[in-house]
Amino acid sequence: MNFSKKPQGVGVLLWVSVLMTPLNLRAHVKWFSDYSYADRPLEFSEVITPVFWSMLTLSLVVIAGLILFEERLGRYSWVQRFDQWLASKKDNAMGVMRVGAAATLVWAWQAGNLLAPELACPYEWMVWLQFVVALLLAFRRTVAVAGVGIILLYVLAIWQFGFFHMLDYLLFPGVGYYFIAGNGKGAMLRRTALPALYATVGFCLIWLGIEKLIYPSWAILLLDEHPVLALGLDHAFFVVAAAFVEISLGFMIMVCLQQRLLAVTISLVFVLTTLVFGRAEVVGHTLIHAVLIVFLIAGAGRATPPLHWIPGTKRRLAAALLAFMVILGTFMVPYYFGAQLSNLEASSQDKGKQAHSRKLIEVDDPGQAPALAISIHKDPVAGWNLELTTENFVFAPAKAGYDPVEGEGHAHLYIDGRKVARLYGVWYHIPRLDPGHHKVVVTLNANNHRGLSVNGKEISESAEIEVVPLAAGLK
Repeated sequence: MNFSKKPQGVGVLLWVSVLMTPLNLRAHVKWFSDYSYADRPLEFSEVITPVFWSMLTLSLVVIAGLILFEERLGRYSWVQRFDQWLASKKDNAMGVMRVGAAATLVWAWQAGNLLAPELACPYEWMVWLQFVVALLLAFRRTVAVAGVGIILLYVLAIWQFGFFHMLDYLLFPGVGYYFIAGNGKGAMLRRTALPALYATVGFCLIWLGIEKLIYPSWAILLLDEHPVLALGLDHAFFVVAAAFVEISLGFMIMVCLQQRLLAVTISLVFVLTTLVFGRAEVVGHTLIHAVLIVFLIAGAGRATPPLHWIPGTKRRLAAALLAFMVILGTFMVPYYFGAQLSNLEASSQDKGKQAHSRKLIEVDDPGQAPALAISIHKDPVAGWNLELTTENFVFAPAKAGYDPVEGEGHAHLYIDGRKVARLYGVWYHIPRLDPGHHKVVVTLNANNHRGLSVNGKEISESAEIEVVPLAAGLK
């Protein structure tokens, strides 16, 4: 069967009905959450929970169902006509990518960032280099040169922000290679352009899904600020579910499964999230939107999709499920060790860095500086109640994320080095903790989440909780 005539519709509807809801959290968490690599990444034993296994099983079931639907629905004439109509637009793919990449670069240049909304660049020449590359994309003959420029910008971003952090944005060198290979003279080189583009965007989706598993606190903080995203579900459960949706969609893009309506569905979800996150969401995901449009009209191009290398539905099904589990494990291991290394680097005092990803704000008048004291009370039912006492400081939850104002903001709570929550009032309930010794740290922070300091010392207080094992407590 010709791949351009593969069925798309009902399989995607099944996927949407089962797993698409958590995509409300699809926004890049680091763009909107108060993240820090100094936060402790979860251990594998903390990640692999019953919820993890449940979501993995559900993902495998849905992917298997999509593979079966993909073949059976090809008999419907309306599906074939729809695919053929979209495929007739495939010659516009390069133009779509040129516009999307140019818009992304111009917006980053205008904001003083490097490639993405969160990557504030201190070097003006790097920012202007993006504008030059965007101009090169305006002319057909210089598109390949622009591709080299995009890869160069990515290398410069690695120099500024680190290799591990820039793996979030592997799509950029993929786009650069697409421009180079897609305008190459050799037919073999041109055939590699689309697979490279899909592989890198799939990588990014999977990588950011793994991030939610290893650093769930980042996404939970975002949900605490925008609870409507969780649709009333438990936030911890929602983050795991969202992670597996993202991982599954990345895998589906990599193997070109259900490409037509899958691209439409993801784009619609991106558009809906702008209602919560605004312009930064639109700007940051413009390049992904462009890739999804290419995915929609160009399909797999001249290359045979990976799953279709294997003859027979049963073999293809088994290979896809095995590949999904292998890719999941292959991504989780390097992300975990990369997170551990980043955590050690961010927490190291030898390099003169603060423990937080953002610099501290020094209080101008030490005599009027905010003060903080904390106390912990055992809850008569379960857990502990944390009490904050402050001076010269007002909690302003409605202004979280806005410009700092002297004497107002919120607090951050850390337990055993891991950020647990933002505190917008003087009381917070700490739920059950594992037996052993636990250190609780609270910091005062400005509206923009940067920590406050007096004479170079961060305004923070700590306390300790000793949890006695149940058996020991009964003796």
